[in-house]
Amino acid sequence: MKARIFNIMQYEKHPETGEKLIDEDVIKIALAHKSIKQWAYIDHDADVYSLRDEADDETGRRKAGETKPKHWHIVCRCQGAVEVSTIARWFKIPENFVDVPKGHGAFLDCVEYLTHEREEQQALGKRLYEDERVRANFDFREELEERAEKRLKYGRDTDPKTAMWYDVMFNGLTLKQALERDRWAYMEMLEKLKKARLDYISRMNPPATRINYYVEGKGGVGKGLISRAIARSLYPQYDDDYDIFFEVGAKGAPFEGYDGQPVIIWNDRRAYDLLQELNGRGNVFNVFDSHPTKQRQNIKYGSINLCNEVNIVNSVQPYAEFLDGLAGEYEDKNGNKRGVEDKGQSYRRFPFMVIVHEEDFDFMINKGFIVGEKADYSEYLKHRNICANFRRIHEVCGQNEKLAKQIETKAVKKITDTHNEVLDNMRSEKMSEAEILEQFKDVGTPREPTFGEWLDENSKKE
Repeated sequence: MKARIFNIMQYEKHPETGEKLIDEDVIKIALAHKSIKQWAYIDHDADVYSLRDEADDETGRRKAGETKPKHWHIVCRCQGAVEVSTIARWFKIPENFVDVPKGHGAFLDCVEYLTHEREEQQALGKRLYEDERVRANFDFREELEERAEKRLKYGRDTDPKTAMWYDVMFNGLTLKQALERDRWAYMEMLEKLKKARLDYISRMNPPATRINYYVEGKGGVGKGLISRAIARSLYPQYDDDYDIFFEVGAKGAPFEGYDGQPVIIWNDRRAYDLLQELNGRGNVFNVFDSHPTKQRQNIKYGSINLCNEVNIVNSVQPYAEFLDGLAGEYEDKNGNKRGVEDKGQSYRRFPFMVIVHEEDFDFMINKGFIVGEKADYSEYLKHRNICANFRRIHEVCGQNEKLAKQIETKAVKKITDTHNEVLDNMRSEKMSEAEILEQFKDVGTPREPTFGEWLDENSKKE
């Protein structure tokens, strides 16, 4: 029989004859074999017989409370499978004293037993031994503590690959983080991890609010650069762009590779492009809804749930033409004409417009998001000629990305400050439950008299 993990218990001297059976020198020589990679051992010299030991002893020699003869516990893990007979020969003991423990985590289970630290062992009256009594070629306490943490986290013993898979599926570990944790495990489990990540994202709730930007500008003025600068400034807690934004891919598979980033950037998209890519106005309005619901979007061989908090669309199309285009007449993929709808649906979804010029940009805020429902959503408050040339910032800073981000953050500070102000206005969480109930106290009350009330009132007049 071959195995990789072995557990040995042997008396130092024969309990009846006093013959020497094993000692520490023999143990050390045996553990020096190159096949043994991890080991731990201890001598138990203070164990006492229990009442059960006394009852099970047919010889009558064991008395409860008396000290047991000194004995050794040895646990070892081999790099490859080794014959039981070989292990027995190394330790100079009969094969029946070499146990092969089974199950996941068997090695650490045996190591844990060395100190008698488990509650059930204590309940049997076993002596608790100090960590210092254990001799090992690894930090056994650290490994036991790590395992205890994993058991608490995962509910069972688990290997690193399974733990990574679990963390991706249930704890929000991104594919990038999985790659950084263990390249080899990532490579071997990539398809499993991709499916697990999609499953996790599919179960995420949409954000309470979603804010959309439209960035307008001629070709080459830095629309993409300012789009990324806005995204970075909104989420300064992240260092890596991968964690901040996802740039929509080619037409036909726009969300392929989306990994739950809080910002989605739509580069060079006119109104008509969005209508075609998202299969019509209804889905466009879903994707850009200020208070989104869970909506799955198609990807290759499946679908995905968008959980982004921000959309940034950039294009050469003038913003008014873009917004009107979303609500205007268009022809769908099947050649069917779709009629004009209320333009307010477009304007209510885009609180911010950024008009990019060579040396500066204009920042426009939809009045409806500042003043409230009574405002005209087609009107904008304007901050003109905010100084910033984003192409030049990156040309001058070169490889110094940290400095470029610092300057970008300063350039778009007005945008991020206003964004946070509007976000606060959109979120009802700032109100207490009592305040919300008071605001909606008239819900369900008819504004006009009911039919019964009308009859009563008219009968009185007669």
